[in-house]
Amino acid sequence: MARDKRRVTNKDKSIDISLQLVNIGLVKGGSCLLLLLIVGAPMATAAVEADLFPGEVHGWSLAPEAAVYSPEDLYTYIDGASELYISYGFRKLAVRRYAKKGWPEITVDLFEMSDAGSAFGIFAHSQEEPDQEVGRDSEYLDGLLRFWQGNYYVSLLCSPETPETRTALLALGRRLAQRLPRAGERPKALTLLPADGLIGASIRYFRHHAWQNTYVFLHSENILEIGPDSEAILARYDQGAGRPVVLLVLHRDHAAAGRAFANLVRVFHLPADGGAAVQLGDNKYVAAALENGAVAVVWHGGGAARALALLAAVRAAISADKR
Repeated sequence: MARDKRRVTNKDKSIDISLQLVNIGLVKGGSCLLLLLIVGAPMATAAVEADLFPGEVHGWSLAPEAAVYSPEDLYTYIDGASELYISYGFRKLAVRRYAKKGWPEITVDLFEMSDAGSAFGIFAHSQEEPDQEVGRDSEYLDGLLRFWQGNYYVSLLCSPETPETRTALLALGRRLAQRLPRAGERPKALTLLPADGLIGASIRYFRHHAWQNTYVFLHSENILEIGPDSEAILARYDQGAGRPVVLLVLHRDHAAAGRAFANLVRVFHLPADGGAAVQLGDNKYVAAALENGAVAVVWHGGGAARALALLAAVRAAISADKR
């Protein structure tokens, strides 16, 4: 995944950062970063710290200093990535640090978000090989540990990685997971994705149209009316040639769903009944349908029949849904 080198100013000192979508970590001179996103009802910073953060882990001690950022000034801390967090309902950021003499500092960024779906969405936004070793879902790769649990998202990053810093970050992650509420599951809308051939690590969940073109270019505009009152899901499938992609957009307002589907029919010249697939210039086929307030779209490189078969499976799941 492409990395974006940026500079931010923190306490009058310019530092290099490496941004990999949601993973924002300090990489200069052996520094460590822990990102913790908190989702749910607003909480006082002092209460959160007392309840969640241990005072010491493997010799790293919690420092007393703290900083707080809002949606209006988040860019001053993570310029170039604040839009990602805001699109997932960011509310507040509190910054804390752990220190150990002779070792790199651990920086703790604590984000409060709008709901549990945002916590999962931020985690899934860049997941590659998730497991369940820490929290609800987690991922560790090259010194980066990320996990989410309940209404929380946590990201821990150290560079350079050493056996000692890896042990400390894993221990801190597990200690935090023990203190986080257990409530909160993956969004129920994910059950609408047919299981056969689904690549779980490819799932993306969002409520902002900026992410609709993640796998296949849909449109530069928000033609499907993706927003706070809708749920959007993208996923890849392993079904042979040209891994198919499924896009689901669930609207509370059926009128909005109707407008979204009408836009889709117009842009891709699709039949209004969803009974045929249209071949695109890249030799993929696209098929779409409107079902119970949900817009379903399938792109498939294996032919029209396979595109329609996958669409039929999606429609059956939507039709049987009792949420």
